[in-house]
Amino acid sequence: MGNKKRSANDRRHVRGIPGRAPAAREHRLTRHKERELRAAILRLRSLERDGNVATVEERDECFREVRRLAITPKGLVSDEFRKELWPFLLRGGAAARAEQNGRSNAGNDSVGAHRDAAQVEKDVERSLWHYDVLQGLKESERRAKRRALTQIILDVLDANDGLFYFQGYHDIVSVFLLTLGNSKGTLQAVQNVSETYQREPMRSGFEQVMATTRLLFLLLDAADERLFQHLHESGVEPFFALPWMITWFAHQLKRFGDVARLYDVFLVTHPLFCLYVSAGVVLNAREKILRCERDFGTMHGMLSNLPLTMDVEKVIARALVLFHQLPPEQLRQQSGLEAGSIQNMYFQFPFVYQSWPSVGKPMLKDVPSLPPRGARDGDKANYMLGSWQTSIIVATVAAGVVAVASAYAFRDRIGLRA
Repeated sequence: MGNKKRSANDRRHVRGIPGRAPAAREHRLTRHKERELRAAILRLRSLERDGNVATVEERDECFREVRRLAITPKGLVSDEFRKELWPFLLRGGAAARAEQNGRSNAGNDSVGAHRDAAQVEKDVERSLWHYDVLQGLKESERRAKRRALTQIILDVLDANDGLFYFQGYHDIVSVFLLTLGNSKGTLQAVQNVSETYQREPMRSGFEQVMATTRLLFLLLDAADERLFQHLHESGVEPFFALPWMITWFAHQLKRFGDVARLYDVFLVTHPLFCLYVSAGVVLNAREKILRCERDFGTMHGMLSNLPLTMDVEKVIARALVLFHQLPPEQLRQQSGLEAGSIQNMYFQFPFVYQSWPSVGKPMLKDVPSLPPRGARDGDKANYMLGSWQTSIIVATVAAGVVAVASAYAFRDRIGLRA
């Protein structure tokens, strides 16, 4: 019997396996990104090879390329590349750190345990469980990582008496430990992050952190007036986002790849960018929030437990657009927050070690401005976005509930440090 000739419609139904084409395209995009990352790393290595001293322009060119790779989809892709590029982004010697933070080394000469050692031990003992990459880890390996985690934390605290431990700090340090390994480079990276990006949570009180977290509602009002009004009428405060801010989402997310992806962006952007990402998370849960009853307890509970198995790329894209539409300094001015009353490190940017001329320049081009309030349509979630970005940013929150730390969990800590 002869083979029956298939029509075009027949071939359409039997061709390939569902999902194979998108998966293949995703694979090609990843491979292309990896080639770009390897080229950037080779360029960076060549600048200081054979004792050569790179010029400011050459290092700035490297930074611009690394930043572009970090903010675009997939970020720095894997730990293979992060081990090379995170130290570059967090470079800087002890002199630069001392100049910015007035480091005191008295802790190194003190006898006995650090003032926060007992709390560190308790928190670390409960850590290194919830990430997917730690499932199936041998108990002996977990104990070894916990010892390394404890040592890094105490070394950072001992090196600067002005830094105070807070619950959740161990989650941040664990991200660097799991990504970079246990090395002196990891310790230096954690020191720089602690004394710059995470300086405010590590003060003796949380006053500046809480004042800055309040700016979240100002962002939401600018981005989606109807959503903000719904939240405002419930009487809820923005402190459901406090754990997100102080741990860079390390405590909330279970997929370690998502955590590292966010850290790629945080390390190349303004210290307030986490607030914009927090706004992106809320904006992406818009429909769920609008369906929620306008009751303080109900609303706060729902917001505190927003499903954070989110589409990280869409949240980052949304945050980047909002960041350019309402930059940090403009946000501060609208809030009436005084710039010089108490130094707030969330607005001290760039930091001393970030000597690249391009670090404070825009990351996106041709971002449309926010329209006047009267011209907005509160029923449209994406009115603030140009058409070029809309298809990327309209997000649907993944199903499932991930337990997150409520702001109320920090009340005792705040009270003790006030």
